[in-house]
Amino acid sequence: MATETQIQTFAQLLRRMGVLFTQIAAQQSSAHETYSKQELLAVDVLGVRGSCRMGEIAEHLSVVQSAITPLVDRLEDQEIVRRVRSREDRRVWLVELTESGLDLYADQEKLYQTIAAEMLAPLNEVEQEVLITLMSRIGATVAEA
Repeated sequence: MATETQIQTFAQLLRRMGVLFTQIAAQQSSAHETYSKQELLAVDVLGVRGSCRMGEIAEHLSVVQSAITPLVDRLEDQEIVRRVRSREDRRVWLVELTESGLDLYADQEKLYQTIAAEMLAPLNEVEQEVLITLMSRIGATVAEA
């Protein structure tokens, strides 16, 4: 069980990581001036998860489902996403990245990798492996929630 001090320290680190992710989103937006932060986050969700229902995108972005429809409409107008029927249930519509959307996601992934390399640079190889192992364990618990 973590001590109160460990929890407070970790909470501060999470807050700093939140600031870092906000900065990454700002860098993405400035690199791709055509897209809003929310649109780029939706591209990230689709790039990581693959095709999703709009409700799933809303859940991952922590927004109400009614906010996703205009966002997907804008991305569809820009040919970044397309709506397709589910193969399992023809009543369900999914959103997926187009070829242009996959290219945009790849550009964003390069930015994340550049930032990750900068963050790992001060650590030696063993420290990097320990950090990645621990973060993977934490990430696995978040993915299950």
